[in-house]
Amino acid sequence: MLLFRGMLVLLFSLLLGTLLVGAQPDPRERAPLLFRVTGEAQAFPELAVLRFTLVGEGENLEKASEQLQQVEQAVFKALEQFKIARGQVQTERFAVIPLQPSVSTTAPVALRPLGYRVQRGYSITMPVTVEKLDELLKIADAVLKQGARLTVLAEDRSYYPDRPNYTLLEFVLPNPDKLVQRAMNDALQRARRLAEQAAQQIGKVTVRLVRVQVSQIQTVPERRMVTPRGEDPIQTFVWQPIRVTVQLEAAFTYKTQ
Repeated sequence: MLLFRGMLVLLFSLLLGTLLVGAQPDPRERAPLLFRVTGEAQAFPELAVLRFTLVGEGENLEKASEQLQQVEQAVFKALEQFKIARGQVQTERFAVIPLQPSVSTTAPVALRPLGYRVQRGYSITMPVTVEKLDELLKIADAVLKQGARLTVLAEDRSYYPDRPNYTLLEFVLPNPDKLVQRAMNDALQRARRLAEQAAQQIGKVTVRLVRVQVSQIQTVPERRMVTPRGEDPIQTFVWQPIRVTVQLEAAFTYKTQ
């Protein structure tokens, strides 16, 4: 999302630059009026992504795979009770990990694995509203009770650098770029209103937008997740909108009508 946001800002700036450069300057126009404003847009998440990992272990790959299949059958059977078909479950990753014994020597020794662990990560994307939260948490609880494990976000260790960061549920917008564009439009409207108010104080003049520079785009919260860490997620989760703010500087010139 951050990368797309940067591309959106660049395209937005280029588009404005093309429009503004194309306009012919008027010798009657005065030095520009500068306004630093913040625009805002917010929306509640529309999609929920449930992520979980299934694990099977055994002394060889065959037995590890058999155990994984048993867990999968139990999990998918639990999902059927909530009318979630197998085709709605997406496979995100698959890993085979040899279980190596611990050794006290530093000499290179060819050790035979004690066994194997087979992991398969899944995700389910579902529409969500505040009325569906209880059912969504019941689905997550049912999956965990059947042996599913939390998924580790290896790429995100900003808050807990010394331990893995687990995720269970993530709430997202299908088109976050539209929310950013709405915030930009809100900022430009605020800037134009300020310019028009200033023009009324100066006299009977008209204003024209000549330059826009975006300084900051911020999303709060950046990621909305339910991450159980020993507490009850139903007790700690708060349903709230995703809010985007855009800070920019807009320059307007004015001239007598």
